[in-house]
Amino acid sequence: MNKTLKVTLISLFVGLITLQAKADDSKVVGKVCKAAVASMFGRDHKTMKLDKIADGVAYVHYIRPDDNSRWAVKCKLDGDRVIWASNNADNSKRWRTDPLDDVVKYSIKDTVLTITQVFTDGSSSSDEYKLTGL
Repeated sequence: MNKTLKVTLISLFVGLITLQAKADDSKVVGKVCKAAVASMFGRDHKTMKLDKIADGVAYVHYIRPDDNSRWAVKCKLDGDRVIWASNNADNSKRWRTDPLDDVVKYSIKDTVLTITQVFTDGSSSSDEYKLTGL
């Protein structure tokens, strides 16, 4: 095999791995956002609907059964942190990154996604979700 062919094959292989990683990242941000919204708002994760993923941001909504109102949230990942903002027309859509905001983190071990909220008083709560159910 000549040198040019080897370089071309290696480049193609690296490109395929990169595309797969981006596809996997896209799936992860959608699943993490659905689980985080369910956890933060005390809702069943099965009611979370992924609308789209664009530029690393997942757009999720759910219908609140009490009054049939639509609640929309957008999320992005920063390391192990879930950064979120309301995505409703009547809200500020402010990303929750202020030091006075609660911190939402995620971790994945095997097939389990854990969402942990660290509240401003130092307390925390965690919820676990099977990745296959999101």
